[in-house]
Amino acid sequence: MHVIRSGVPQGSILGSVLYLIYTADLPAHASTTTATYADDTAILSTHENQDSASDSLQQHLNLIEKWLRQWRIKANTDKSVQVTFTLRRKTCPPVKLCNVEIPQADDAKYLGMHLDRRLTWRKHIWTKRKQLDCKLRGMYWLIGRKSQLSDASKMTIYKTILKPVWT
Repeated sequence: MHVIRSGVPQGSILGSVLYLIYTADLPAHASTTTATYADDTAILSTHENQDSASDSLQQHLNLIEKWLRQWRIKANTDKSVQVTFTLRRKTCPPVKLCNVEIPQADDAKYLGMHLDRRLTWRKHIWTKRKQLDCKLRGMYWLIGRKSQLSDASKMTIYKTILKPVWT
């Protein structure tokens, strides 16, 4: 038997429910929005002035850092990125979590969506097209023109295997 003194056992049957209970008191900040799904968390700070947005974000990260220490949770800073969604070229001031500077990036992946700094969706669409092309190439013999399957069967294959890539 393995004793866990803090945190939630990864991969356990009740892991998701325990994680939600364990993180229910994650601190909020008046100038930021926290979006959480399972163990993925995004903190959004909006302001016309990038310095003000960074200041609000840093204040929230300071609250989270204190909370992490209190509950003995280790944040995976290797998976953290800071993306400034703007049409301007100026970069945002860096922010830190647990004395580690969060790297600036041109895009971030959140809940399977690739969000680029200008919100053009180019990378997301390109990735989805590549996934679809891969699946289509592997099944062309099954749904192509020379296939013996009925149109209804081909449509079922499309709806169950190919369409979910886009939706």
